Amino acid sequence: MKPGACVHAALAALLVCASGGADQAKPPAKPKPLSIDNRLAIIRVLSSEYATTRQPLPASQKIEEALVVTPAGAIKEEKLRNDLARRGAAVHTGEIIQVTAIQFKSSSILFEINGGGKKKKKWYERIQVSGGVENAPIETGPPTRTPGPGEPAPPTRSIGSWILLDFPDYVPDLKPDEIKKMLAGVLDFNARSPAVPWIETIPEEFREAIKEKKAKVGMNREMVLAALGRPQNKVRETRDGVEREDWLYGNPPFVTFVTFVEDKVVEVKEFK
Repeated sequence: MKPGACVHAALAALLVCASGGADQAKPPAKPKPLSIDNRLAIIRVLSSEYATTRQPLPASQKIEEALVVTPAGAIKEEKLRNDLARRGAAVHTGEIIQVTAIQFKSSSILFEINGGGKKKKKWYERIQVSGGVENAPIETGPPTRTPGPGEPAPPTRSIGSWILLDFPDYVPDLKPDEIKKMLAGVLDFNARSPAVPWIETIPEEFREAIKEKKAKVGMNREMVLAALGRPQNKVRETRDGVEREDWLYGNPPFVTFVTFVEDKVVEVKEFK
């Protein structure tokens, strides 16, 4: 080969290597933003859809109180516990809910559950007339889909909730099945048969205590809220290196102290 040809071949090889290195150095392409077609598909598939809860959903009176889920399906456990302690549960684990609205925001998707808690009357009632008074106001609720064959009746709780699927920068182009997978830690869309009532899923001793409106050692926060409601006061302190939280019910001299370590009741004291 002629010397000139060798030089040209070497330059060509260098250019190929350089272009290959540049390609390797490029960051992976970012996913496209949510398309109109997939947005409509998500609304078509998930709006009015039923699911069974895998987590209790806090009662909410405003959208800012939504349960936040990451694209990896993670939730903030401590925030959920605090929200349940402050506001109680709109829906317990194992209950059937309905997605009643979907809102798309710049970096999140908001799912309204059982009417979103905007009205304290039963969310599934289409029309309700108050008190039998002549010319009384008629309140209309959000429209609901009639359950198909084998589907459960709409849930009957009066307070709803929200679930916020939160993305770091923007909502990527996702299909409905991908959304369901992201929400799988909170909602099971595959459970089509009626779930066992929450009260039936807990030990009998706690069921009896809840019916009698009493707190017992071994209960979790959700059970205590079901038995006694929200506490008038809460006091948190560290004793012997262990963080404890006291829930106070009643007024002096009739006061009940319910003490938690993490999510379990370790002591109940009643002063009468």
